[in-house]
Amino acid sequence: TILARAMHGRGGTLPQRLAVQNRLGSVHAAIMDLSHLQQIGLNVANLAGYSGSSGKSKPQATAKSSSASKGRPVVTRFAPSPTGYLHIGGARTSLFNYLFARHHGGKFLMRIEDTDEERHNEAAVDAIIKGMTWLGTPHDGEIVRQRANCARHQEIAKQLLANGGAYKCYCSKEELEAMRAEAEKNKVPFRYPGTYRNVPKDFKPPPGVEPVVRIKTPNDDGVTSWEDGVMGLIEIPNKDVDDFVILRADGTPTYLLAVVVDDHDMGVTQVIRGSDHIGNTARQIAVFKNMGWDLPNFAHLPLIHGPDGKKLSKRHGATGLEEFEAKGYLPEAIRNYLARLSWGHGDDEIFSTEQAIEWFDLSGCSKGAPCFDFDKLNNINQHYIKEADTNRLTDILLKLYPEEIAPFEQKFRDPQVADMLKVRAKTLVEYKEAAGFFMAKRPMKVSPAAAKDMTSDAAKKNLRSLANLIETYQGEWTPAALEPCVKGFASEQGLKLGEVAKPARGALTGSTASPGLFEVIWVVGKAEVVGRLRDAADGAFVIEEPPPPPTAASPEVAEAPSASASASTPQATTSGTLSPEEAERQAKIVGDEIRDLKQKLKASGLSGKKIDANDDVKALVAKLQSLKAAASAAPAAPAASAAPAASASAAESLSPAQAAEQAAAVGDEIRNLKQKLKADGLSGKKIDANDEVKALVAKLQTLKAMTAAGS
Repeated sequence: TILARAMHGRGGTLPQRLAVQNRLGSVHAAIMDLSHLQQIGLNVANLAGYSGSSGKSKPQATAKSSSASKGRPVVTRFAPSPTGYLHIGGARTSLFNYLFARHHGGKFLMRIEDTDEERHNEAAVDAIIKGMTWLGTPHDGEIVRQRANCARHQEIAKQLLANGGAYKCYCSKEELEAMRAEAEKNKVPFRYPGTYRNVPKDFKPPPGVEPVVRIKTPNDDGVTSWEDGVMGLIEIPNKDVDDFVILRADGTPTYLLAVVVDDHDMGVTQVIRGSDHIGNTARQIAVFKNMGWDLPNFAHLPLIHGPDGKKLSKRHGATGLEEFEAKGYLPEAIRNYLARLSWGHGDDEIFSTEQAIEWFDLSGCSKGAPCFDFDKLNNINQHYIKEADTNRLTDILLKLYPEEIAPFEQKFRDPQVADMLKVRAKTLVEYKEAAGFFMAKRPMKVSPAAAKDMTSDAAKKNLRSLANLIETYQGEWTPAALEPCVKGFASEQGLKLGEVAKPARGALTGSTASPGLFEVIWVVGKAEVVGRLRDAADGAFVIEEPPPPPTAASPEVAEAPSASASASTPQATTSGTLSPEEAERQAKIVGDEIRDLKQKLKASGLSGKKIDANDDVKALVAKLQSLKAAASAAPAAPAASAAPAASASAAESLSPAQAAEQAAAVGDEIRNLKQKLKADGLSGKKIDANDEVKALVAKLQTLKAMTAAGS
């Protein structure tokens, strides 16, 4: 039960819930995805502790990471390329370098790697700097511009030519393209064969060819290795690292040379970056060694994945820091959450940046690829919103929504108003939405459920009487003073408080869910309250219908409606207008809406039974049941006994292995739901009769039948 509640964000304190969620998530943590190394033809001969690694290291010609940086002052760096916004993965890299440097009392430097003229974007430089400022990871000293060091890079290339660590290559573009074509034909990665590596002393360069400069990498059967601060021992076969170009024919340095020279000159002792740079590390070690320089210590963080196990990208939602700011996340929440992506300190989930600096060590980093979990981020962000200074939150809102917030600035700066909003918001977007009722303009837009509470003759009479009472009220304008006034009015009229409160709530907020009525009256203000109450009594409001559920005409829906679909019976045709996958996706969204609405109703003082009886809740539950039924329906026949023979289309859409995998997931859903229902006080028979349970069981039976049919 504790686990089930934690998974659904209920029960226990926030740190306790997050700790349980984190442990559950770690069970499914993906093994670090190193497919990007295979794509460029690099084979990792050994990765300590990495499942699937094979092969024994060969002692000869092994280049091990130097420990010479020990004893030197710690210097880390963040070195983004200015080609776009600051991605959330880059933000984590920046944070980890910052934490490591501060923990060791060292320096955290910043370098802009802007040598690529074609891809360089100066606006991106500004975006990166602003992103780091917002995140709160200040760098030490001036920002280093890599392109300003071009002469130094060329100087090192000349030194490498002089000491035999590099050589000039005269291969033409056509020759290299022919080599690549041959490699592609033989289905092997292209490796430059070292054509000009060992030319005789009397060699005469071909006329009219401007050479490139290539580094000499070990050309034996050994490995290039280093003790990685996160991954452990990494070994890359030398045969997979060719003699790469460090100076182009036009004299411009390449990234692989410039990075090493800049790291050396900046005194960098610790390189912390993403695991997509592992292939670069083997090459950069060759430059360090050929110059006789001490190696920094390397640490490669696993790439951040989305919920689907694939590398985090735009399709998963916000990925740039400016997007997270615009969506109402606080920088301290982002720092806290990013610190927990691949690093941990026991079961601590909520901690300050100062604590992270005190605790941070690479030994606490994990090798498995973390999955970005927006639900967990939202929970952490909610914690920091509750803790945040009211004026600071208002300043942020004024920056995000200047025209909307400015007229109500003083209300937003009121601590009592802020306390009313904080409990209803996981982001500042939700914070603003929670304040929408007192920023609304007349005529009010009201939900159908709220309108229902205001349309009877009795409700209209009570609204007019309450408006007259408020208009003539001369007492203190506070929730505490307004409460006995309104309650006394209800008592004098022989009414229950709900008979006054329900239509008044709808008139003042347009909803059936809001903060307490007395707080609402107080924050809306006397004149506006009177106007809204009289408008409602006169029917001067707009009923805002909820958006219709997606139909087959919607671009989000994959299947067309059946010929028998009827507009008059939308629930009966749900499975015909929505694919099971789309229905399941929408069911999750509606489930989240129900949980959020119930939390808001509970915060406004309603009890469990009254929450379940709320018209908005009932409407959402009905929609959820319909979507669950659509999600569990097999394309041909829902019965398990008929599925093997009649579900050919389903079998085509899911392989037996996929069906088995989904069946296991649905089984977990059923167990978790039953545990939750049991914790809510339901008995065994009532749990089995629950519509959500029945829908999941039907889905499980269908998936099991598909699995059996394919075995």
